[in-house]
Amino acid sequence: MAPSTGSGILVGFLVTFQNEPNGIFWSIRSGRTQLGRAGSDRVDIGINDASSSSRHASINADPATGQAYVQDDGSRNGTFLNEQKLGSGEQRQLHDNDRLRLGSTTLVVKLLVS
Repeated sequence: MAPSTGSGILVGFLVTFQNEPNGIFWSIRSGRTQLGRAGSDRVDIGINDASSSSRHASINADPATGQAYVQDDGSRNGTFLNEQKLGSGEQRQLHDNDRLRLGSTTLVVKLLVS
């Protein structure tokens, strides 16, 4: 897993300590951020987890309000927000310190404005 370096206004971060005691983080920037399995085409954040889908979920962030929403993009093993499964295409608002699980990887959401 490598940090993402997209363009846009910084809204927050996703952090995981799973399989990495020093932690790995990715930035959440304004607009749409695609999350999926590492090595997949057209993903902004690649998760090194075979149980995640190639285009697993996306985060839409608005820097004007500081709000961010996660949406399941038809993943095979599901997207879970605080251990509640999202339906395919379902969108839910993210809050600071939420736990987002893609496949078997859990990420902590850190928002700059919440």
